[in-house]
Amino acid sequence: MKYLANFLRIGVGLLFIFSGLIKSNDPTGFSYKLDEYFSVFSADLEPKQDSVIFYFNQQNNTDTFSSKINPNQQILNIIVYQNPWINSSNEVSIFERKISFSVSGQEIFNSNTLTSDTLEYSSELNFEISNKLIGHKKIGNMSYLSESIDISSHIIPNPIWVDFFQKLRPYSVYIAIGICVIEVLLGIALILGWAPRIILSSIFILTLFFTFLTWYSAYFNKVTDCGCFGDAIKLTPWESFYKDIILGIATLIIALGFKHLKPMISTPFSVKILTVSLISSVGFSLYCWHYLPVKNFLKFKKGNNIYDLANVPDGAPTDVYENIFLYSKDGVNKEFTINDISSRNLQEEGYVFVDRIDKLISKGYEPEINDFKIMDVDRTNDYVEDFYSDSGYKLLIVFNDIEKSNSQSIDQLKNIIRFCKENEISMYPLTASKAENVDAFSKRHNLNIPFYYGDKTNLKSIIRSNPGLVLLQKNTVIENWPSTRLPSEEDLISVTRP
Repeated sequence: MKYLANFLRIGVGLLFIFSGLIKSNDPTGFSYKLDEYFSVFSADLEPKQDSVIFYFNQQNNTDTFSSKINPNQQILNIIVYQNPWINSSNEVSIFERKISFSVSGQEIFNSNTLTSDTLEYSSELNFEISNKLIGHKKIGNMSYLSESIDISSHIIPNPIWVDFFQKLRPYSVYIAIGICVIEVLLGIALILGWAPRIILSSIFILTLFFTFLTWYSAYFNKVTDCGCFGDAIKLTPWESFYKDIILGIATLIIALGFKHLKPMISTPFSVKILTVSLISSVGFSLYCWHYLPVKNFLKFKKGNNIYDLANVPDGAPTDVYENIFLYSKDGVNKEFTINDISSRNLQEEGYVFVDRIDKLISKGYEPEINDFKIMDVDRTNDYVEDFYSDSGYKLLIVFNDIEKSNSQSIDQLKNIIRFCKENEISMYPLTASKAENVDAFSKRHNLNIPFYYGDKTNLKSIIRSNPGLVLLQKNTVIENWPSTRLPSEEDLISVTRP
């Protein structure tokens, strides 16, 4: 037990140091994962709200539609608008009008109504919650109706944990840095043998915390990458969970051999080492957060060919699917293959066909970059192939969230834009923000460049800065720059005119 406990003590300590340093190298990426967890927990803990059911009665027809109750919106603003009647045919006396219905600014009903006698036309609107009538309005030939309904008494209040996790989200990066530093210090302290009872208890509690997170990710398929080792080592949620289980067992074994844990050095010297480690790990994390990771593990790192990483090589295996037929018998569904169907008479056996599904048998080759898009404002046209075919120097200007971007760097960014225009360097400004926010931002800062649009998660994985610059020659990344260290004109000249 003595040798096993001390062996595991070194192993667990080194694992904690390694995990902490890897995440400290990319605290922004780790904070994205924490923010995702906080968002998921908050959403999952929200109570299921009722819906407001609307019944729009016109003549002998009733249209039914619903609107989910928003707990942050206690007043429903209902607007019904009816265009004037028009004669839809010169030969027959048929009149037509368009009716639109919106709830709190969102249109949820739009149709054309026909009638042969507008004087006899009648319509009314009823709405209810939980089968209880909460409103009734006769509309008839009224062209416009506006109504406000107080539904506060029907809203199920959020439990305290929903607001708690929501309030944690703005502080994700600070929590991430804190966890990274704690992991490093716990690992060093465990190896040194400093305050072993406190350190072992802390490690076990932290391991339980990570075990719960990874189990939650794996079981509910909520956060598909826990970020245990950042982008350096990709683990599936189940792999991360099993890793934490093994780590927890190792910690318990160390605790059982507690009496064999002896300090390696004196307590005062251990304190000095831990103090230096604290200052160093905090400084390292803040440096990587303020600038960019010292070691870049992202796909758009310097030297990578983006085109090669985004395309499937010739001869690579593809996804293999099998046609599965779903039949039901006595209320129980059962799957059958084509061979099963050809060798049996399922109808005589009492089976009823339900559906046909394509079942994945084996997963084919998946490129490392599979979600990189350069879309137009309507998100209908993708110009990524044009980007790949551009054989000169090209600059990606990434704003993953233009409203939260570092505005202090805009003046220098405008100088870079001017340099690119003068030297015929293609620019691809990319953002995931709404078009109206992009237009307002461009006008406010006088940015005379057209923006393209992409997926926010993908943009965050290109560069850990908002904004961030990625310079490519053909499709090979030449350099990355964060908003806190944008290149001067001399820097650009040195990399584009070597």
